[in-house]
This record gives sequence, C-alpha cells and structure tokens, in this order.
Amino acid sequence: MLTKKILPTLLWTAIAGSLVLTGCSQTQAPTTLAKQVQQAQLIPLESFFDEQDISKLSASRDGKWLAFFKEYQGASNIYLMPAGGELSEAFAITTSKDPINSFRWSTEANEIFFLRDTAGNENTQVYRLTLDTTQAKPVPSVTALTHNSGVVYNILKQPKENPNTLVLMSNQDNPQQRDIYRLELDSGKITNIFANTYGFSQVEVNKQGRPMLGTSSNPDNTSDLYANIDGKWTSLIKTQFGESINILSFDETSKQAYISADIDGRDKQELLRLNMTSGKLTTVHKDPNNESDVYEVIFNDKGEPLAVSYYGGRLRTYPLDSTFAQRWQQINDQFKQDVEITITDRNEKTGLWQLHVASDVDMGSDYRYTVETGEVSLLLKQEPIIKPELLSKRQSISYQARDGVTIQAYLTLPKGQTGDLPTIILPHGGPWARDYWTLSSGYFNPIAQLLANRGYAVLQPNFRASTGFGKRFLNLGNKNWGTGSMQNDLTDGAHYLIEQGIADKQRLGIMGASYGGYAALAGATFTPDLYQAVISYVGPSSLITLLESFPPHFRPYLGQFYSAVGDPEIASDRVDMLARSPINFVDNIKAPLMLVQGANDPRVTQLESDNIARVMNKQQLPVEYILAKDEGHGFRKRDNKLAYILAMEQFFAKHLGGRVDNRVTPSLATHLDTLKVDVSRL
Repeated sequence: MLTKKILPTLLWTAIAGSLVLTGCSQTQAPTTLAKQVQQAQLIPLESFFDEQDISKLSASRDGKWLAFFKEYQGASNIYLMPAGGELSEAFAITTSKDPINSFRWSTEANEIFFLRDTAGNENTQVYRLTLDTTQAKPVPSVTALTHNSGVVYNILKQPKENPNTLVLMSNQDNPQQRDIYRLELDSGKITNIFANTYGFSQVEVNKQGRPMLGTSSNPDNTSDLYANIDGKWTSLIKTQFGESINILSFDETSKQAYISADIDGRDKQELLRLNMTSGKLTTVHKDPNNESDVYEVIFNDKGEPLAVSYYGGRLRTYPLDSTFAQRWQQINDQFKQDVEITITDRNEKTGLWQLHVASDVDMGSDYRYTVETGEVSLLLKQEPIIKPELLSKRQSISYQARDGVTIQAYLTLPKGQTGDLPTIILPHGGPWARDYWTLSSGYFNPIAQLLANRGYAVLQPNFRASTGFGKRFLNLGNKNWGTGSMQNDLTDGAHYLIEQGIADKQRLGIMGASYGGYAALAGATFTPDLYQAVISYVGPSSLITLLESFPPHFRPYLGQFYSAVGDPEIASDRVDMLARSPINFVDNIKAPLMLVQGANDPRVTQLESDNIARVMNKQQLPVEYILAKDEGHGFRKRDNKLAYILAMEQFFAKHLGGRVDNRVTPSLATHLDTLKVDVSRL
C-alpha cells in the first residue's frame, strides 16, 4: 500500500510528485553558467509534448499486463501491453474523444475502472473496462456504471472483502452534499450508505466497504477527525484554525490509525499514530530538518508504515523498517545519476515493486524491483524525443522576501546563458499546491523548458500559501491575495533575479493558471510597471464572482477559501475582496494581456475572462483572448493545448524579445485561429 498526502486543492493546475533528496532552507544563489555562448538549437514546440509520451504506468494484480496513459487522436486514453513486452505491442483499449481522468486496476479480475467527464465539466462518471484475455490480443469491453452526467462520481475503494462492489462519493442525491454510495458491479445498483451531513472531505472505509473514519472541512477553517465506533460517529480530534489532518491508514481490529497532522503546537505535519479508542496520539516521525510536512508514507499490507518522505526543494525518504531500508538501499545503488525515485506499487504476494525514476530533464522510466533477488530491471523505457542533454537544469534556489521570509523556488535558465535575460515569473495554481523538481511533476514544467529554449529565464516560486512548508507558511497567505505578501513574494522573486543580473528588468513577463492566472492579473493591475507582458490562463478577475460561482458541492468545503480570500456575504470581507479584484483596476494596466479560458470551466467560469476582456477592449487596451469551447479548468486536448502554447510563444516573443520557432504545423496555426475571440463582439 502506498498512501500519498492529499492536497486541499479546489483551484489547481495539474500537479504530481516523486521521491528523494533535499533543497536548502537558507538563501541560495543560483548556479551561474559560463558567460553567454552560442544559443542552443531551437527545439520544435510539439517535441516538448510528445504524443507518444506515456504516464501512470500500472501493472495488473497478477503482474501480467501493463496499462498506461497515452494520447489517442489527441486525448489521453488507456493503452495495454503484456508485461515484459515491447512498447510496440501496446494498443489503445479506450478511444475516447474526451480525455480519461484516471484509472485503476480491479483487485480481482483483469478489468479496469476509469473516470471520465464531458468536455472538461468535471462531472466525472465511472466506467468498467473488462478484458477478454483468452484472445491473443485482449479484447476490451467498456460499460458505463453511472449515468447522471449532471453530478460528480469519484471512486473511494474496491473493498477487499466485498470486491464485487465499489464505494463511491457523489452529490447524486443532494447537489450540495457528497454522500457515500455502494455500487454493485453486476447489477449496476447504486445505494446511498452514508449521508455525509458531517461534510467529510476525506473518508476511509473498511474491508467490507463501510465508512469508518472521516475528516470534515468546517466553515470556520477548522477540521474534525471522526471515527465510527460501535456504529456511532465520534469526534476524536478537533483542530485549531488553519490546521489540517490527513488519514493515511487504519486497522479496524486494533482500533489504530495513522495520520499526518500539524496539530497540538506542531507547525509541520508529522506522522502520528492514533489510538481510536482512547484518542491518544503518538509521534512516529517528523522531518529531521524541520523543513517540510510529511509528503508521502509507504505502508505494508498490515497498515504499518515502512518509510516516510518529505519534500523541500528535493525529496528525502527515511526508512522506518530495517528490511525496507536494505531494499531501499539496493534500489538507490542502481542509479548513480541525479534522479528522484518513486515506489508506485508494492505487491507483497508476488514480491514485485514498481519504480518510477525521473529527473528535471527526463520524464522518467519505469522499473521493476524483485524482492527475492534484489534485482532492478527495466520495466518499460521510452526514448525521449528530446535528448535530456538538450534541456536546461532545473535549480532549487531560495531568496528572501521583503519581510525576511524565505521563499523556495525553481529556476530554469537557457543553456549557456546567465545574464540580462528576458524572464517569466510562473506562479503555480491552487494556491494550496506547490511546484516540484521533476520534469513530469507539473503541467508547466515542460513549458518552462520550452521557454528556456526560447531564451527566457523562468522562475517558479513556492510563494506563501503553498503547501508542504508548514501551516504557518501556508496561513501567511490568508487575506494576502493580490495586494499582500503572496503577490509580494512573486514581485520580490523578480527583483531578486534582477539584482543577481539574471533578469532584464525591461523584459519581464508573468504567466500562470488558476490562482496563478489571478496572480498574473494582479501583477498587471497592482504592479503595472513591473511586467511588460502578462498571460492569465483560467484566472479569476473578480474574487466576488469567483466565490459566488463555485458549484454547489464545493460549498461545504469553502472554509479555507473564506479564511484566505473572504466571504462575500460579510460586508467588510466584500469590500476587501473588491479591493483585491483585478477587474476593478483595469485602468492601471500598462502591459499587453493574453487571456486563456475553457468555456466549460466550473471553477473559474468564462465570465471571469469575458469581463476583463470586455473592459480592456472598451478602454482600447491591448488584449488577446483564446477560448476553447470543449475544455474546462485547463486545456487537456492536444490540439487546444498546443495552440495555446503556440500563442504564448508568439506573444512573449513579440513583447519580450525571446526566440520563436517559425516551423509551425499549418493545421496547428489554423486551429489557433479558431480559438481566437473577437473581443470587440463580447
């Protein structure tokens, strides 16, 4: 069993994580390169987003088959191949025009359960994919298990002792409440087994599929940990304001659970053992460097922790079990290069572990570790379309904000260049998320490499409110959106690069998605003399309409938003939110602006981009608008994503002077034209 910390992210861009070392917690200057030399060769735009790239490789329970994501006609679909076979043997077992959101193997048969929404609306439905493996080439058969496209379904678990069912979480019966359901696989019958009046955001079920533990997200930005004890739900822990609890593992027989939490005076989340009968807490492990929250915990099949990891600038892993420590050392001894190693699966019955090994310049390869022999063998390797040596190193650095708070960040520089560079500040979404080191760990990491190839320095700061650095750092972002310390951290990062001689202050740009898109708009309106080009990708222009437009099933979980942003129903909060909303300060804008929006976005609705585009056009300010009618909160279809990146490349080249590759596929340029909005007609 491998349990990963759950991030409380309602606004987000796609993020992922990996495993291994550490970054500095003190101010650290970026590594300087040799003074400018000949510029690196231009790498084609499409190469940074190879349609042959695979991800989320997962083995069937019997280890005979491998499934993974790869694009099929421009959308992420599931492919299958025999374990030990060649990649050329892989074939698509789904052919959906809408990207598949996620999938998991059944614990029993050779079948897969997957989630898919429609055109990015986030109303995910559950599907069952059965494989007929009696044929030389397995024949897939897909059945929809849910049929209400107006609500959201998510899979919680396939119960070990009741494997012919799935436990789901959905707002099927109440748009504002995510209840727990049992889905019978044979009949398709869905039964409500728990009315979630407690507002649980996380629920753990037992081997029979009954809910046993839950954490609530309360309106006052506190949380409760509840346990189902003898049929009665009892609050075992109530947090203080801004604290968090994540359930990692529990054992019903021993009445013992493992959680990560920053409660009872702790700043960083620690690994804790909870006696569910007495409520007693025991610290199992905390970060020896006092740098980071618990990031990931690996458990054995008995629910006992084997290792715990922390992520600062890089990942560090600490074994808690001597046998695991020996095996972890065997694995690490196989890789001499600078990489991060993730254990993506451990099968104690077969003694086979699955590893993913990646770096800042390599999307990574998958390996198999055999416990019996200690052998590490290549499970599946794909030759990257771009050789890693052509990409730029991604440095973990830190700098001091104006009030002395240390900000960790990632800096990517053009190969062979170090000074007076056009520069892009690239804030992540969330904001309760963070950036990581590996190339595959974030939507914007390949884009950062593309920008570096075009001659830009790229800074990705983990500004205040980023997760992983403790509750104090996270809560320092409260009521600091737009005009406070969260935005200052970005501004101070830009000035730091200027002071270091890296950034040319006359050629600064900012781009981000979701919260990062809001930060880009805040940069344009509240620091109008700093940036010369701005791109807001699914970014809210008004904090009022943002909070008022969340889907009903988000409402019980908005306590953190009310604390961090404000409650528009409270008069004083509303005044403050108006003062932090870029839409009200369009007059300040000096830099050209590009807006990128999905028409079906349920989080940051089209209204957010329409409104600011309309006002800018009325005031004859330069604005470009890219709108995809078949996307939601971020572009997931290949043609839309590449068209946006092409527009980005051209926009920054025009206004900041970076390089541009004119070898554009005609069909891509044509598609981009179909996404451009005539703002004069809004």
